[in-house]
Amino acid sequence: MWDPSARRAPASDEGIPVSEVKLAWTLVVAACALGAWLTPWMIPVPPWIDPRPWWAGGKTPLSMALGATLLIPGALLGLAAVRALGRGGTLVTTGPYRFVRHPYSLAILLLLLGVVVALRSLPAIALLVPAVRLTFDRARREEHNLRLAFGERHERYCARVPFILPLSPPLPPGGLDADGGSDIRLRLEDDDAQE
Repeated sequence: MWDPSARRAPASDEGIPVSEVKLAWTLVVAACALGAWLTPWMIPVPPWIDPRPWWAGGKTPLSMALGATLLIPGALLGLAAVRALGRGGTLVTTGPYRFVRHPYSLAILLLLLGVVVALRSLPAIALLVPAVRLTFDRARREEHNLRLAFGERHERYCARVPFILPLSPPLPPGGLDADGGSDIRLRLEDDDAQE
C-alpha cells in the first residue's frame, strides 16, 4: 500500500528545516474552491438545456446534500485541529491528533472535495489534483520539521498514528503518553540521564 509519509521531505541536509510551501498551498487550495464556485459562469450552457449537465457546474439539492456530508465534518475537524494545537511549541497528540498526524490537512481535503461535489464542478476537479498533491507535500515537509524539533518522541508518535487517513486504532484519550509514560516521567528520566 502506498504510504505518502514514506517519501522524504526535499532537503539537501536531513538536519535543516524545510519550507512548508504555505503560500503555494494556500493559492492552489483557494483556486480550487474558487474554480468550483465560478464554474456555472465559466461554462456557458444554452438556456434550452435544463437541467445543466453535471460537468457544467451548478448546484442541485442532491449535490448540496452530498457536499454537506463532506463539508460539515471537514469544517468541524479543521476547527478541532486548530483548537487542539493551541499556541504551538509542543507535540500535540490529543484531540484529532490521536487519530491522524495531520487532521488539518485532512479537513482541508474534505472541504475541497465537499465544495467540488456540492457545486458539481469539473474544472475544480482538475484543480483538486494539484491541491491534494501540494497538501501531501506540505504535510511531509511538516513531518520533517517536527522530526527535527521533537526527535524520538515524534518518531514514537509516527509509529503509532497514521499519516492522514484514520486507518488504525487511535491513541488513548490522553494522547501518546497516556498508556504508560507521562511527560513528567520522560523529563525526569532525561534529567537523571544528564546527571
